[in-house]
Amino acid sequence: MPTLVFLIVANGSLLIVSLFGTVLNTYLFCKFSTRRGIVSGFYKLCLVKTIPNAIVCACFLFWAVPLSSLRVKNSKVPRDVNVFVGQLAGAGAYIFGPLLHVCMSTNRFSSLYFAIQIIKADRYPITAVSIGIAFIIAVVFTVMGLPKNCGFLYLPETLEWLSEEADCAVFQYDLLLYSIFGCAVVSNSMNLATAGRLLFDKVGGMSVTDSKNRRKRYLINYFQSVLQDFLHVFDMINSTYTWQMNPAAWFQFLCLSFSFVSIHALDGCVMFYFHSEIHPKWLWRKAMRKKSLIRVVALSKVSTVS
Repeated sequence: MPTLVFLIVANGSLLIVSLFGTVLNTYLFCKFSTRRGIVSGFYKLCLVKTIPNAIVCACFLFWAVPLSSLRVKNSKVPRDVNVFVGQLAGAGAYIFGPLLHVCMSTNRFSSLYFAIQIIKADRYPITAVSIGIAFIIAVVFTVMGLPKNCGFLYLPETLEWLSEEADCAVFQYDLLLYSIFGCAVVSNSMNLATAGRLLFDKVGGMSVTDSKNRRKRYLINYFQSVLQDFLHVFDMINSTYTWQMNPAAWFQFLCLSFSFVSIHALDGCVMFYFHSEIHPKWLWRKAMRKKSLIRVVALSKVSTVS
């Protein structure tokens, strides 16, 4: 049984990370949704991606952390509510993210390899349809675990998220596992094809400056997609294989709970980092001061040499 000190430290860490992740992804959603002018399909997908991130972090913040803080016994937690929260965070929102990653990679891939066709198809809501399909799949995954003994539960006594033991629960987890890995393979395959096209192909009809700016923009989106894919695969490996390496409570906690909430908070950090246009004004001022300082130092070195 975990010690009291461990429960306090572990639950405190979940509180900090889930609060940070909820606030950050809510901030990103507000910034992405209030941007003026025409926005790209990739930008819309980033907007929607903040939703599953915020849902998972909020489920920890408003469900898992309070239950563990109050030291509620596992048997005293209402099963229906627990399963609904678990399915919402651990199945629906969890699969929604990687499906959106596939949409992001497809968006970048198609705009490079099928640019003319994409321009002609712009009058159709392709991005909205893709998001709709991903949402429907996420709802199906959420509903799958609601029948008795088929769900995903939070155990406040040990601070762990675990599937129930019925065959339907095992089937759901296996399906989720292979779906995450499948999404990662498809997404990163298109990401590699996109990166190869950017690095080795020349774009006709563009100036050197425009071509470099275009390549830089696509590479930024590429690195964002790769990092986001890696986070989900990393957590699936932790919750499927790594946790079995050590039975210690702290190790189980890191693999089954802390990793779960952390990747969704970090996913928000990745989007925040790669979208400087949504940074708060104080960060802009700090960056401008840093650039001005670098420019002054560079000029002083040039004048010293001359």
